[in-house]
Amino acid sequence: MTRAAGRGAWLVAALVALVFARAARADDDDARVAAALIAALPADRATDVVLVDEPAVPDAPRVRAATRVGAAPAAIKDVLLDPARYHALIPALIRSDLHWARGQVPVVAWELEVPLFNLSGRMALVNRPDGVTFQLLDGDFAPGRLIFTVAPNPDGGTTLLLDAQLDVKRSSWLLRRIIKRSPVGEPAVLAAAAYVALRAVALHAEHPTDRFARRPGAPIAPPPAWAPDPAPLLADAAVPLRARGILALVARAPTDRLAGVAAAITVAAPAPAVAARLRDPAVWRAFPGWAKVRVEPGPAGPGAVMEDDLPLVDCDATWTAVAGAEARWIATVGATHGARLGWTVAPAPGGAAVAALSLYPRIETTGSVGRKFVAAEPLLEHGLALALAFADAAGVKAAFGTSH
Repeated sequence: MTRAAGRGAWLVAALVALVFARAARADDDDARVAAALIAALPADRATDVVLVDEPAVPDAPRVRAATRVGAAPAAIKDVLLDPARYHALIPALIRSDLHWARGQVPVVAWELEVPLFNLSGRMALVNRPDGVTFQLLDGDFAPGRLIFTVAPNPDGGTTLLLDAQLDVKRSSWLLRRIIKRSPVGEPAVLAAAAYVALRAVALHAEHPTDRFARRPGAPIAPPPAWAPDPAPLLADAAVPLRARGILALVARAPTDRLAGVAAAITVAAPAPAVAARLRDPAVWRAFPGWAKVRVEPGPAGPGAVMEDDLPLVDCDATWTAVAGAEARWIATVGATHGARLGWTVAPAPGGAAVAALSLYPRIETTGSVGRKFVAAEPLLEHGLALALAFADAAGVKAAFGTSH
Protein backbone atom coordinates (compact mmCIF):
# COMPACT_ATOMS: atom_id res chain seq x y z
CA MET A 1 0.00 0.00 0.00
CA THR A 2 1.33 3.42 -0.93
CA ARG A 3 1.72 6.15 1.64
CA ALA A 4 -1.07 8.15 -0.03
CA ALA A 5 -3.37 5.15 -0.04
CA GLY A 6 -2.54 4.51 3.59
CA ARG A 7 -3.42 8.07 4.49
CA GLY A 8 -6.68 7.76 2.51
CA ALA A 9 -7.63 4.52 4.27
CA TRP A 10 -6.82 6.09 7.64
CA LEU A 11 -9.01 9.10 6.78
CA VAL A 12 -11.94 6.91 5.74
CA ALA A 13 -11.60 4.84 8.91
CA ALA A 14 -11.46 8.00 11.01
CA LEU A 15 -14.57 9.41 9.34
CA VAL A 16 -16.46 6.15 9.81
CA ALA A 17 -15.45 6.06 13.47
CA LEU A 18 -16.55 9.67 13.88
CA VAL A 19 -19.96 8.96 12.32
CA PHE A 20 -20.50 5.94 14.56
CA ALA A 21 -19.35 7.89 17.62
CA ARG A 22 -21.79 10.69 16.85
CA ALA A 23 -24.61 8.17 16.27
CA ALA A 24 -23.78 6.46 19.57
CA ARG A 25 -23.81 9.79 21.39
CA ALA A 26 -27.17 10.66 19.79
CA ASP A 27 -28.59 7.26 20.79
CA ASP A 28 -27.32 7.73 24.35
CA ASP A 29 -28.81 11.22 24.49
CA ASP A 30 -32.18 10.01 23.16
CA ALA A 31 -32.16 7.21 25.73
CA ARG A 32 -31.57 9.73 28.54
CA VAL A 33 -34.45 11.88 27.30
CA ALA A 34 -36.73 8.85 27.08
CA ALA A 35 -35.84 7.79 30.61
CA ALA A 36 -36.49 11.32 31.89
CA LEU A 37 -39.88 11.44 30.16
CA ILE A 38 -40.89 8.14 31.73
CA ALA A 39 -39.77 9.41 35.14
CA ALA A 40 -41.82 12.60 34.63
CA LEU A 41 -45.06 10.69 33.95
CA PRO A 42 -47.48 11.20 36.85
CA ALA A 43 -48.58 8.05 38.65
CA ASP A 44 -52.29 8.64 37.95
CA ARG A 45 -52.12 6.90 34.52
CA ALA A 46 -54.37 9.66 33.18
CA THR A 47 -51.72 12.28 32.45
CA ASP A 48 -49.29 12.22 29.55
CA VAL A 49 -46.00 14.08 29.19
CA VAL A 50 -44.78 15.90 26.07
CA LEU A 51 -41.48 17.60 25.25
CA VAL A 52 -41.37 20.08 22.34
CA ASP A 53 -37.87 21.06 21.25
CA GLU A 54 -37.51 24.84 21.30
CA PRO A 55 -36.17 26.57 19.36
CA ALA A 56 -37.26 24.20 16.62
CA VAL A 57 -35.18 23.21 13.61
CA PRO A 58 -36.81 24.75 10.49
CA ASP A 59 -38.62 22.11 8.39
CA ALA A 60 -37.84 19.47 11.04
CA PRO A 61 -39.45 20.27 14.41
CA ARG A 62 -39.16 17.55 17.04
CA VAL A 63 -41.68 16.37 19.62
CA ARG A 64 -41.32 13.54 22.13
CA ALA A 65 -44.17 12.18 24.22
CA ALA A 66 -45.00 9.34 26.63
CA THR A 67 -48.22 7.70 27.83
CA ARG A 68 -49.17 4.67 29.93
CA VAL A 69 -50.95 1.86 28.08
CA GLY A 70 -52.90 -1.01 29.61
CA ALA A 71 -51.61 -3.50 27.02
CA ALA A 72 -48.50 -5.62 26.57
CA PRO A 73 -45.61 -4.40 24.37
CA ALA A 74 -46.31 -7.17 21.86
CA ALA A 75 -49.93 -6.04 21.48
CA ILE A 76 -48.80 -2.49 20.73
CA LYS A 77 -46.29 -3.70 18.13
CA ASP A 78 -48.99 -5.85 16.50
CA VAL A 79 -51.04 -2.68 15.97
CA LEU A 80 -48.12 -0.72 14.55
CA LEU A 81 -46.94 -3.42 12.15
CA ASP A 82 -50.31 -4.30 10.59
CA PRO A 83 -51.45 -1.78 7.93
CA ALA A 84 -54.83 -3.54 7.81
CA ARG A 85 -55.51 -2.14 11.29
CA TYR A 86 -54.58 1.43 10.51
CA HIS A 87 -58.15 2.49 9.66
CA ALA A 88 -59.30 1.20 13.05
CA LEU A 89 -56.33 3.03 14.55
CA ILE A 90 -57.16 6.37 12.87
CA PRO A 91 -60.66 6.40 11.29
CA ALA A 92 -59.76 9.37 9.06
CA LEU A 93 -57.14 7.18 7.35
CA ILE A 94 -58.95 6.04 4.19
CA ARG A 95 -56.04 4.16 2.59
CA SER A 96 -53.08 2.16 3.94
CA ASP A 97 -51.94 -0.15 1.15
CA LEU A 98 -48.94 -2.42 1.62
CA HIS A 99 -47.03 -2.13 -1.67
CA TRP A 100 -44.22 -4.59 -1.12
CA ALA A 101 -42.72 -6.44 1.77
CA ARG A 102 -41.17 -9.68 0.52
CA GLY A 103 -37.47 -9.66 1.31
CA GLN A 104 -37.46 -5.93 1.90
CA VAL A 105 -38.68 -3.31 4.35
CA PRO A 106 -42.48 -2.94 4.02
CA VAL A 107 -43.71 0.29 2.38
CA VAL A 108 -47.22 1.59 2.97
CA ALA A 109 -49.08 4.11 0.78
CA TRP A 110 -51.42 6.11 3.01
CA GLU A 111 -54.10 8.76 2.66
CA LEU A 112 -55.73 10.76 5.44
CA GLU A 113 -59.09 12.50 5.01
CA VAL A 114 -59.70 15.38 7.43
CA PRO A 115 -62.04 18.39 7.24
CA LEU A 116 -61.12 20.79 4.40
CA PHE A 117 -58.26 18.70 2.91
CA ASN A 118 -56.65 15.30 2.34
CA LEU A 119 -53.07 14.23 3.06
CA SER A 120 -51.16 11.34 1.50
CA GLY A 121 -47.71 9.80 1.06
CA ARG A 122 -45.59 6.69 1.48
CA MET A 123 -43.75 5.37 4.53
CA ALA A 124 -41.46 2.46 5.33
CA LEU A 125 -42.03 0.31 8.42
CA VAL A 126 -38.94 -0.71 10.38
CA ASN A 127 -39.48 -3.40 13.01
CA ARG A 128 -37.12 -2.90 15.96
CA PRO A 129 -36.81 -5.10 19.06
CA ASP A 130 -38.13 -2.26 21.24
CA GLY A 131 -40.69 -0.77 18.85
CA VAL A 132 -41.46 0.34 15.30
CA THR A 133 -40.18 3.23 13.17
CA PHE A 134 -42.30 4.85 10.45
CA GLN A 135 -39.93 6.49 7.95
CA LEU A 136 -41.81 8.92 5.71
CA LEU A 137 -40.39 8.59 2.21
CA ASP A 138 -42.42 11.04 0.11
CA GLY A 139 -45.67 12.99 0.07
CA ASP A 140 -47.07 15.07 2.92
CA PHE A 141 -44.82 15.53 5.99
CA ALA A 142 -41.84 13.90 4.22
CA PRO A 143 -39.01 13.62 4.93
CA GLY A 144 -39.58 12.64 8.50
CA ARG A 145 -40.02 9.78 10.94
CA LEU A 146 -42.16 8.55 13.81
CA ILE A 147 -40.27 6.36 16.28
CA PHE A 148 -42.56 4.37 18.59
CA THR A 149 -40.82 2.70 21.54
CA VAL A 150 -42.42 0.28 23.98
CA ALA A 151 -41.12 -0.13 27.53
CA PRO A 152 -42.71 -2.70 29.89
CA ASN A 153 -43.88 -1.30 33.22
CA PRO A 154 -42.77 -3.15 36.38
CA ASP A 155 -46.37 -3.16 37.64
CA GLY A 156 -47.91 -4.30 34.35
CA GLY A 157 -48.82 -2.67 31.08
CA THR A 158 -46.49 -0.59 28.94
CA THR A 159 -45.11 2.90 28.60
CA LEU A 160 -45.39 3.97 24.98
CA LEU A 161 -43.03 6.69 23.74
CA LEU A 162 -43.16 8.57 20.46
CA ASP A 163 -40.31 10.57 18.94
CA ALA A 164 -41.70 12.58 16.00
CA GLN A 165 -39.79 14.70 13.52
CA LEU A 166 -41.73 15.78 10.40
CA ASP A 167 -41.73 18.53 7.80
CA VAL A 168 -45.21 19.78 8.67
CA LYS A 169 -45.02 22.62 6.12
CA ARG A 170 -45.18 19.98 3.39
CA SER A 171 -48.89 19.43 3.90
CA SER A 172 -52.16 21.33 3.35
CA TRP A 173 -52.79 24.99 2.57
CA LEU A 174 -54.57 25.38 5.92
CA LEU A 175 -51.64 24.10 7.95
CA ARG A 176 -49.24 26.29 5.97
CA ARG A 177 -51.47 29.30 6.64
CA ILE A 178 -51.51 28.56 10.38
CA ILE A 179 -47.76 27.95 10.49
CA LYS A 180 -46.98 31.28 8.80
CA ARG A 181 -48.70 33.20 11.57
CA SER A 182 -46.22 32.28 14.28
CA PRO A 183 -42.53 31.35 14.56
CA VAL A 184 -43.61 28.40 16.70
CA GLY A 185 -46.26 27.25 14.23
CA GLU A 186 -44.31 24.23 13.00
CA PRO A 187 -43.67 22.60 16.39
CA ALA A 188 -47.19 23.49 17.54
CA VAL A 189 -48.75 21.63 14.59
CA LEU A 190 -46.41 18.67 15.12
CA ALA A 191 -47.26 18.55 18.84
CA ALA A 192 -50.97 18.19 18.04
CA ALA A 193 -50.38 15.49 15.42
CA ALA A 194 -47.91 13.55 17.56
CA TYR A 195 -50.23 13.48 20.55
CA VAL A 196 -53.13 12.19 18.45
CA ALA A 197 -50.92 9.43 17.03
CA LEU A 198 -49.62 8.46 20.48
CA ARG A 199 -53.03 8.13 22.10
CA ALA A 200 -54.63 6.52 19.03
CA VAL A 201 -52.10 3.68 19.21
CA ALA A 202 -52.62 3.35 22.98
CA LEU A 203 -56.41 3.17 22.70
CA HIS A 204 -56.41 0.64 19.88
CA ALA A 205 -53.90 -1.59 21.67
CA GLU A 206 -56.09 -1.52 24.77
CA HIS A 207 -59.26 -2.32 22.77
CA PRO A 208 -58.03 -4.49 19.86
CA THR A 209 -61.40 -6.14 19.15
CA ASP A 210 -63.24 -2.88 18.56
CA ARG A 211 -64.32 -2.64 14.94
CA PHE A 212 -63.73 1.09 15.08
CA ALA A 213 -61.10 2.92 17.07
CA ARG A 214 -62.03 3.56 20.68
CA ARG A 215 -62.45 7.31 21.17
CA PRO A 216 -63.84 9.58 23.88
CA GLY A 217 -67.59 9.88 23.33
CA ALA A 218 -68.92 11.63 26.42
CA PRO A 219 -70.21 15.21 26.16
CA ILE A 220 -67.46 17.84 26.25
CA ALA A 221 -67.57 20.05 29.33
CA PRO A 222 -65.07 21.71 31.68
CA PRO A 223 -64.12 19.24 34.43
CA PRO A 224 -64.94 20.13 38.06
CA ALA A 225 -61.30 20.67 39.03
CA TRP A 226 -58.33 22.35 37.38
CA ALA A 227 -55.95 19.85 35.81
CA PRO A 228 -53.25 18.74 35.48
CA ASP A 229 -51.26 19.36 38.64
CA PRO A 230 -48.22 21.26 37.26
CA ALA A 231 -45.90 20.00 40.04
CA PRO A 232 -43.98 17.53 37.78
CA LEU A 233 -43.16 20.41 35.42
CA LEU A 234 -41.81 22.57 38.24
CA ALA A 235 -39.65 19.92 39.90
CA ASP A 236 -35.85 20.13 39.81
CA ALA A 237 -35.83 16.65 38.25
CA ALA A 238 -37.41 18.20 35.14
CA VAL A 239 -34.59 20.74 34.65
CA PRO A 240 -32.79 18.67 31.93
CA LEU A 241 -36.02 18.33 29.97
CA ARG A 242 -36.98 21.99 30.35
CA ALA A 243 -33.51 22.94 29.08
CA ARG A 244 -34.38 21.33 25.74
CA GLY A 245 -37.61 23.20 25.14
CA ILE A 246 -41.11 23.38 26.53
CA LEU A 247 -42.27 20.53 28.74
CA ALA A 248 -46.01 19.86 28.91
CA LEU A 249 -48.61 17.64 30.55
CA VAL A 250 -51.94 16.57 29.05
CA ALA A 251 -54.55 15.39 31.55
CA ARG A 252 -57.44 13.11 30.60
CA ALA A 253 -60.77 13.02 32.47
CA PRO A 254 -62.27 9.63 33.53
CA THR A 255 -64.28 9.78 30.28
CA ASP A 256 -60.99 10.22 28.35
CA ARG A 257 -62.10 13.72 27.36
CA LEU A 258 -59.64 16.55 27.92
CA ALA A 259 -59.21 17.62 31.55
CA GLY A 260 -56.58 20.26 30.81
CA VAL A 261 -53.03 20.92 29.66
CA ALA A 262 -50.03 22.63 31.23
CA ALA A 263 -46.81 23.87 29.59
CA ALA A 264 -43.70 25.04 31.44
CA ILE A 265 -41.11 27.65 30.49
CA THR A 266 -37.92 28.75 32.22
CA VAL A 267 -37.42 32.51 32.59
CA ALA A 268 -34.13 34.18 33.51
CA ALA A 269 -35.63 36.32 36.28
CA PRO A 270 -36.45 35.83 39.98
CA ALA A 271 -39.66 33.91 40.68
CA PRO A 272 -41.42 36.76 42.60
CA ALA A 273 -40.89 39.18 39.71
CA VAL A 274 -42.10 36.62 37.17
CA ALA A 275 -45.19 35.78 39.26
CA ALA A 276 -46.06 39.46 39.62
CA ARG A 277 -45.83 40.06 35.88
CA LEU A 278 -47.89 36.98 35.03
CA ARG A 279 -50.73 38.20 37.27
CA ASP A 280 -51.17 41.09 34.82
CA PRO A 281 -53.34 40.04 31.84
CA ALA A 282 -51.39 42.51 29.69
CA VAL A 283 -48.83 39.74 29.22
CA TRP A 284 -51.43 37.85 27.15
CA ARG A 285 -50.60 40.14 24.25
CA ALA A 286 -47.68 37.75 23.71
CA PHE A 287 -50.12 34.90 22.91
CA PRO A 288 -50.19 34.30 19.12
CA GLY A 289 -53.46 35.54 17.65
CA TRP A 290 -54.52 37.63 20.66
CA ALA A 291 -54.72 40.92 18.77
CA LYS A 292 -56.26 43.10 21.50
CA VAL A 293 -56.20 42.65 25.27
CA ARG A 294 -57.94 45.33 27.31
CA VAL A 295 -57.19 44.92 31.01
CA GLU A 296 -60.11 45.59 33.33
CA PRO A 297 -60.34 45.58 37.14
CA GLY A 298 -62.31 42.88 38.94
CA PRO A 299 -63.23 41.88 42.50
CA ALA A 300 -60.61 39.09 42.57
CA GLY A 301 -58.01 40.93 40.52
CA PRO A 302 -57.59 42.28 37.01
CA GLY A 303 -59.26 40.49 34.13
CA ALA A 304 -59.40 41.36 30.44
CA VAL A 305 -61.51 41.64 27.33
CA MET A 306 -59.72 39.88 24.50
CA GLU A 307 -60.19 40.01 20.71
CA ASP A 308 -58.45 37.62 18.33
CA ASP A 309 -57.32 37.90 14.72
CA LEU A 310 -57.13 34.16 14.12
CA PRO A 311 -58.46 32.77 10.82
CA LEU A 312 -61.63 30.65 10.78
CA VAL A 313 -62.18 30.68 14.56
CA ASP A 314 -63.72 33.00 17.17
CA CYS A 315 -61.91 33.19 20.50
CA ASP A 316 -63.12 36.64 21.62
CA ALA A 317 -63.89 36.49 25.34
CA THR A 318 -64.08 38.31 28.63
CA TRP A 319 -61.74 36.75 31.19
CA THR A 320 -62.50 37.14 34.89
CA ALA A 321 -59.95 36.54 37.65
CA VAL A 322 -60.57 33.73 40.17
CA ALA A 323 -59.88 34.42 43.84
CA GLY A 324 -57.01 32.44 45.33
CA ALA A 325 -53.26 32.20 45.67
CA GLU A 326 -52.72 31.08 42.07
CA ALA A 327 -53.08 33.39 39.07
CA ARG A 328 -56.21 32.02 37.42
CA TRP A 329 -58.94 33.28 35.08
CA ILE A 330 -62.14 31.88 33.58
CA ALA A 331 -63.82 33.02 30.36
CA THR A 332 -67.18 34.37 31.56
CA VAL A 333 -68.42 35.93 28.31
CA GLY A 334 -67.92 34.78 24.73
CA ALA A 335 -68.03 31.64 22.62
CA THR A 336 -65.44 29.90 24.82
CA HIS A 337 -67.42 30.51 28.03
CA GLY A 338 -65.96 28.26 30.73
CA ALA A 339 -62.43 28.17 29.29
CA ARG A 340 -59.63 28.33 31.88
CA LEU A 341 -56.21 29.96 31.97
CA GLY A 342 -53.72 30.19 34.83
CA TRP A 343 -50.07 30.39 35.86
CA THR A 344 -48.04 28.62 38.54
CA VAL A 345 -44.54 29.96 39.25
CA ALA A 346 -41.69 28.40 41.23
CA PRO A 347 -37.97 29.14 41.71
CA ALA A 348 -35.56 27.39 39.35
CA PRO A 349 -31.81 26.74 39.74
CA GLY A 350 -29.50 29.69 39.18
CA GLY A 351 -31.93 32.35 40.34
CA ALA A 352 -34.31 31.75 37.43
CA ALA A 353 -38.00 30.88 37.55
CA VAL A 354 -40.13 28.19 36.00
CA ALA A 355 -43.67 29.18 35.03
CA ALA A 356 -46.36 26.65 34.10
CA LEU A 357 -49.28 27.79 31.97
CA SER A 358 -52.50 25.85 32.70
CA LEU A 359 -55.07 25.87 29.92
CA TYR A 360 -58.50 24.47 29.12
CA PRO A 361 -59.33 26.29 25.86
CA ARG A 362 -62.67 24.80 24.71
CA ILE A 363 -61.59 24.29 21.08
CA GLU A 364 -64.98 22.82 20.17
CA THR A 365 -66.78 26.14 20.87
CA THR A 366 -64.60 28.38 18.71
CA GLY A 367 -66.62 27.87 15.51
CA SER A 368 -67.41 25.33 12.81
CA VAL A 369 -63.77 24.53 12.02
CA GLY A 370 -62.85 23.66 15.60
CA ARG A 371 -66.11 21.77 16.04
CA LYS A 372 -65.57 19.75 12.84
CA PHE A 373 -61.98 18.91 13.70
CA VAL A 374 -62.90 17.60 17.16
CA ALA A 375 -65.94 15.73 15.81
CA ALA A 376 -63.81 14.06 13.11
CA GLU A 377 -61.01 13.17 15.55
CA PRO A 378 -61.94 13.53 19.25
CA LEU A 379 -58.28 13.27 20.24
CA LEU A 380 -57.74 16.65 18.56
CA GLU A 381 -59.50 18.18 21.57
CA HIS A 382 -56.34 17.24 23.48
CA GLY A 383 -53.86 17.73 20.64
CA LEU A 384 -55.01 21.23 19.69
CA ALA A 385 -55.14 22.28 23.36
CA LEU A 386 -51.54 21.08 23.69
CA ALA A 387 -50.53 23.05 20.59
CA LEU A 388 -52.17 26.20 21.96
CA ALA A 389 -50.55 25.85 25.38
CA PHE A 390 -47.16 25.37 23.75
CA ALA A 391 -47.56 28.37 21.43
CA ASP A 392 -48.84 30.62 24.22
CA ALA A 393 -46.08 29.60 26.63
CA ALA A 394 -43.45 30.09 23.92
CA GLY A 395 -44.85 33.55 23.17
CA VAL A 396 -44.60 34.60 26.82
CA LYS A 397 -41.10 33.17 27.09
CA ALA A 398 -40.03 35.26 24.10
CA ALA A 399 -41.68 38.34 25.61
CA PHE A 400 -39.66 37.94 28.81
CA GLY A 401 -36.50 37.54 26.76
CA THR A 402 -37.08 40.75 24.81
CA SER A 403 -38.31 42.92 27.70
CA HIS A 404 -36.08 45.48 29.35
